[in-house]
Amino acid sequence: MGVPCGGGTPATSPGVISAVIVREADLAINWFRGKKEQEPQDYTIDDLIVLERYDEAEARLRARLKENPNDLHTHLKLAEVCSELRQFEKAVDEFVYVAEEYAQDGFHDKGIALLSKAMKLAPLDQSLRFKVEKLQREKSMEHLRSLALEGLRQAGGTQAGTSALELKRLWHNLSTSTLVQRLGGTGEQIKRLFSTMQLVRYEPGTVVVREGSRDAFLLLIVIGVVEAAAEVGGRIMAVRSFTSGDMVGEGVLLERGVWPADYRAAEQATALKLTREGLEQCLVGNSDPRGFLETLREQHNDREILATVRRLRSNT
Repeated sequence: MGVPCGGGTPATSPGVISAVIVREADLAINWFRGKKEQEPQDYTIDDLIVLERYDEAEARLRARLKENPNDLHTHLKLAEVCSELRQFEKAVDEFVYVAEEYAQDGFHDKGIALLSKAMKLAPLDQSLRFKVEKLQREKSMEHLRSLALEGLRQAGGTQAGTSALELKRLWHNLSTSTLVQRLGGTGEQIKRLFSTMQLVRYEPGTVVVREGSRDAFLLLIVIGVVEAAAEVGGRIMAVRSFTSGDMVGEGVLLERGVWPADYRAAEQATALKLTREGLEQCLVGNSDPRGFLETLREQHNDREILATVRRLRSNT
């Protein structure tokens, strides 16, 4: 065999160059580990990814998930490998799975970040945008929940013998109420309101307040039923029942009126009571006092009870 004319180096095929590069990468990995040689079957998953042997890395990751399906780190690594293999649908599934698991544990920001990665792989998938919006709402609600619970504790819940579990149950009953939806926002108004209210309990049949009373307080029903009744034609007639999320007494507290009917606990009930002193505390330093007061009176339950009682009595 002769040497090519001109004394140049022998030509090398692309396949040979590729093999040399991979071999050098193998040697580099072994050098960092302090080993002279390593058999391919001893490569870790990270080694395979560095060597861009993604098919083998995927197989190893899936085998690991069979043994431990809840290993989120492995799911994430599989998502990255699938992305390199351009298996975008599989990668998106893995990102979504881990994002939802993070969200369930309260790590909403991590979940949103992973869904953002998935959206880059599947920009036309509208369901991913909806999932991001859902996690953002849950994140806001979790923040609101923590502030509301803090307010409930300051309302005297723990001093009244209410455990942390019971406080969470109270919040669960109130979280979907109109009051919370309107005042929610950053949660500061809810915390401000709850912290100035008193947690009260009524046994079945207990009279909360009598018709004509000027006892100024607003009652937010949390658990149970409170019934309004009035004497009509010589007999007691039920007018309306109130349950979780309903407010009564706004006409007395905010408009200095009188209670339009008798209010009685139809069953065991728990409520939050706002007195005039508590209202004054709510308004001190309030960033939106007018909006706050409008939210308290927007149900107009006292006005409706008064109109109903007058109508019933006029028909007798």
